[in-house]
Amino acid sequence: MGFFSSNYNKPGPGVDKDAPSKPSFFVFFEVLKRKFWHLLRVNIMFVIFNIPALLIAFFMSSVYMQKITIDGGLGDFYIRFFLAAFMTLLPIIAVGPVQAGFTYILRNYSREEHSFIWWDFKETFVKNFKQGMAITGIDIVVIYILGIALNFYTSSSNLISVAATSFVVLSLVIFSMMHFYIYPMLVTVKLSVKDIYKNALIFSILKLFPNLLMFVLNLLIACAAFYNILIGVVLYGLLLPSFVGLMNNFFVNPIIKKYVVNPTELEKTEDEEDDDDDEEDADSFYRKEKGSIDSSKTDVDEDIKLL
Repeated sequence: MGFFSSNYNKPGPGVDKDAPSKPSFFVFFEVLKRKFWHLLRVNIMFVIFNIPALLIAFFMSSVYMQKITIDGGLGDFYIRFFLAAFMTLLPIIAVGPVQAGFTYILRNYSREEHSFIWWDFKETFVKNFKQGMAITGIDIVVIYILGIALNFYTSSSNLISVAATSFVVLSLVIFSMMHFYIYPMLVTVKLSVKDIYKNALIFSILKLFPNLLMFVLNLLIACAAFYNILIGVVLYGLLLPSFVGLMNNFFVNPIIKKYVVNPTELEKTEDEEDDDDDEEDADSFYRKEKGSIDSSKTDVDEDIKLL
């Protein structure tokens, strides 16, 4: 065989099934490189459909900045836009069905699974519309109440107000970290909105230290991107939400799989085994009944013969 006429029918070495899996850190950058252009497309689609959430988040940022004044002009607008963008990155504020479709695609990428961008987005959008909108409504109400409470308690400096302010800030951080898990669970397992929030709260506390690290990492990435406002807007429009979303999905997927998906699958398997046992018991019962009828029929025939 010559160099230009290699035998492509010859099987290659393949992948050793017993080969150790790569650390998620390296897999993340491999997926980022391989799916880069897809992530750009997903990001642009997400930003367009998520404009209402960005506007709501921009309004919410004014609630949190009532006592903060930069210069009353461009500086104030810049800080408010940064807070709004950060809220949509986590995502504390989002158009629920849009975020569900966005998360589904990124979740598949983090699992190294294929995804048809538009069709998967559309299907997940429709499938999770009601629950997604419910989550949007809950998030808006909670964030607004926490913002009002924060402004109220920071208006004085007594001990009770300081303690209350600390509690509100802690609640805000925990509620933010819950959103690492809310939408991935929404598109992965069938749960009620109540159970989604309950599990997200449990995970945010159970994995408190890793969650805090991811929260800080998200914040640092956002700060670095928006160090220059123009560069930040361009990055947000082209890549930033997809990059952060992919990173967060890499972080939460193993946790959701271990504590939610695997127990659910085990429970389904046990239920199926119970159903199979019930069917076998019914079959054996039917066979026994049938055998007893045949036996009685035989006794009657013998009695007739004796007569």
